Amino acid sequence: MKIIVIGHGNLFDNYGGGQVYVINLIAGMIGKGHDVVYQSIAFSNCDFSHLRKKTVNGIVTRLLVLPDLWSGVDSDQYEMAVRALASSYQDNSTDIVHAHAWKDLACLAADRAGMPCVVTAHHGGIVCPAGALLNHKDEICSVPAGQNTCLSCCVRSVRGGKLWLPLLRFFPLGVQFRIGRWLRERRFIYFATALGTLSLSTRDKLASIEILGKYASLLIAPSQAIRDALVRNGISASKVVVVPHGIPLPQRRPLRANLHKSPVRFLFIGRNSYVKGVHVMLEAFSTLPNETYELRIVGGAATKSEQRYLARLRRKYASVNAVWLGSKSHEGVPRHIAACDVIVHPTICLEVFGLTIAEALAVGRPVIASRCGGAEAQIRDGDNGMLVPPNDAIALRRAVQSVIDDPECIQTMATQTNGVVPIERHVGALETIYAEALKKR
Repeated sequence: MKIIVIGHGNLFDNYGGGQVYVINLIAGMIGKGHDVVYQSIAFSNCDFSHLRKKTVNGIVTRLLVLPDLWSGVDSDQYEMAVRALASSYQDNSTDIVHAHAWKDLACLAADRAGMPCVVTAHHGGIVCPAGALLNHKDEICSVPAGQNTCLSCCVRSVRGGKLWLPLLRFFPLGVQFRIGRWLRERRFIYFATALGTLSLSTRDKLASIEILGKYASLLIAPSQAIRDALVRNGISASKVVVVPHGIPLPQRRPLRANLHKSPVRFLFIGRNSYVKGVHVMLEAFSTLPNETYELRIVGGAATKSEQRYLARLRRKYASVNAVWLGSKSHEGVPRHIAACDVIVHPTICLEVFGLTIAEALAVGRPVIASRCGGAEAQIRDGDNGMLVPPNDAIALRRAVQSVIDDPECIQTMATQTNGVVPIERHVGALETIYAEALKKR
């Protein structure tokens, strides 16, 4: 089968679990004998679209370069992108498209080219204009996206944006759209462009959701939580199938002996970003005696906002017994997991799956996680880990304290961490989905 996998940016940039999953998926598909091409999109100051092709680590990658400027779903540039993407599908004699990024574009282009398109939801941004399905009260969102409901969440992405929210609401929606179009057609203006285009971006997201609901052959939800979010936002339940991610199973590692004779070693792996709840975790550990634990933090800060967030945390929680290890290659993740006793996963937004959770369980380590969606699909509370309410430092501290007080429970939970889906079985499930999409087409 000839498959085009649509992704975001360089396949091997290792930014986030979604990109790691796509790498594993492509390798698994190739291992099953499928002809797979990874394709992404970039915008440049060029006059016409063109493809750049190369082979990286044995994987054929293509970059579709399109003329600037990106101006939204109703623009001439958007239509040009759809036509160019559809043409690239046909040039490759593609059987099926699997979109992990640029999802609405991928679906429309597949429809033009007369072929099915399967979409995987990797994060809440598939239906959330703010990107994380986290509302302005720092609660996991439970309402459909809409112009009125999303603005108060979206302004949080702009520094000082909340101060301008009353003024934005003062303008009628049509005026907000006109301001947004005017700003998009000009060079980026610090603060003004980000703030003035929020309503227009929300409108584009609502249009994108409608496109997915109409043109996607099937949508894959890695957890029940993201399936519910898709259906809540108007996508037919008959089009959404829950398929948990699979991973290449690492070697299981035994826990160290005599856990009660030394401090319990905790580990966080992930981006140092607000939605990942690093501040909640550090607050939970801040009142515990330093001699009872060691907290290791693996992960970088890729964006400016993440870098500012990280700097604030390191200042505020300098007294916490934490070792900041910085960004590490994904290949070394099993080693870091094996060197610790318990993994902490404190995400406050909707976590579509939680690749780190799966990797920790596969190595043989219990996980203390917030009830963030993907965690409930993998962790059985009190069995192979513990579940606490999201954004609740007190509840997280109690869970951490309980394993410090009774380290034998770590050993008990570690013996029950089986059941992680291997990538081979996951690829088999996707082959079934591809066959169904081809049959429907």
